[in-house]
Amino acid sequence: MSLKESTVDACQIKVNNSLISIDEYMGQKLRDFRERVGLSLNECAERVGVSHQQIHKYECGQTKISPCILYKFCQLFSVTPNVFFEGYAVAEDECLVQEDDITNYTNLKKINIFLIEDNSEEQFLIRKILDDYNLKINVFCIHDGEELLDIVKKRANITQAPPPDLIFLDLNIPKLDGIATLKLLKQDKDLRHIPIIIITGSIRVQDVMNAYKGYASGYIRKSFEYETLKENIHLAIRYWTEAVVLPTQLFSR
Repeated sequence: MSLKESTVDACQIKVNNSLISIDEYMGQKLRDFRERVGLSLNECAERVGVSHQQIHKYECGQTKISPCILYKFCQLFSVTPNVFFEGYAVAEDECLVQEDDITNYTNLKKINIFLIEDNSEEQFLIRKILDDYNLKINVFCIHDGEELLDIVKKRANITQAPPPDLIFLDLNIPKLDGIATLKLLKQDKDLRHIPIIIITGSIRVQDVMNAYKGYASGYIRKSFEYETLKENIHLAIRYWTEAVVLPTQLFSR
């Protein structure tokens, strides 16, 4: 059983006692991968469909790598997206988050978000969206409903998985679909307090009604427009982690 974790911070990254941005860090990773396989700037640019000047900007951290381009890099180098974020240490005392960004957030512990999504491309895009959020979060990616239930009910031997503060749940997942998973979670007295946001491509009336009848906390359609999807997901996270007080925040004190 696999469970992938990605830690996303609004802080800069500390490398060799120097602070660099996440874009610079990813650029260094990109340069390392490119040089490791022996590709020139021009060859790399041709493979992913951008100019060699753009590759240079990516590697220098001057331009943010978009989700689509990052996915192409992953295909080119035969790696998963999370390797671009691995291996860094966050300078907690030198975090660049401004006080105004966390005015309503009284508990500065990391927010644990479970994403249940079996489509690797859509999972990658949503995780990338979380990278742009302004609070520290842990993202745990889970591929089906049964795996989620095993983890939250502590049936799985995965010690690093904390209780989720918020769950994003796709409807079309294997083994146990989203609605069935939602109902089972809400029937459990120890889990029913967790906000569950349905995130799906479906706009069928029956799917929407079934979600809210199952006590979903929200329903987000997977927009084809990246910025629209990003805005909607950020709004949901901001509401459930900043505007309101969650039971998990009280339990952790």
